[in-house]
Amino acid sequence: MLQIDLAARVLSYCSEADLTVSELARKMGGSHDRTMALIKELKERSLLLQEISRRQSVGRPRQYLRVTPIGKQFVREYNRLRDLSLHSNDNDIRKALHQAELARRLVESGVSPYARFQEINELARNIASTAKVKHGAR
Repeated sequence: MLQIDLAARVLSYCSEADLTVSELARKMGGSHDRTMALIKELKERSLLLQEISRRQSVGRPRQYLRVTPIGKQFVREYNRLRDLSLHSNDNDIRKALHQAELARRLVESGVSPYARFQEINELARNIASTAKVKHGAR
């Protein structure tokens, strides 16, 4: 299973600059095996590419990690969603629990909470239209 936060970190690092696997592992910290497994999964999901350096040098050619266009979109969307924050306090949670309990009671009584909500909305619209007619008649 993809760990979204770690995947976003890997893709962010790789989109800033071309990194080798070992450079990325150093930046990520933690377990090298976990980083390698994450790189493998990102490659399988087509979010990350591994390219071999064309430069002639001594030893094995370096393998650089590059973010695919889909990977870049993933990072953009992840950052956009991360910036959306929901704020709630204890009172909001208590109200939500109370509303859920009321909905449960309606369902147990055989009444659709959605149908009851529609009835209340219709009643409120009728009251509002009556108030406008009376207010405009003066």
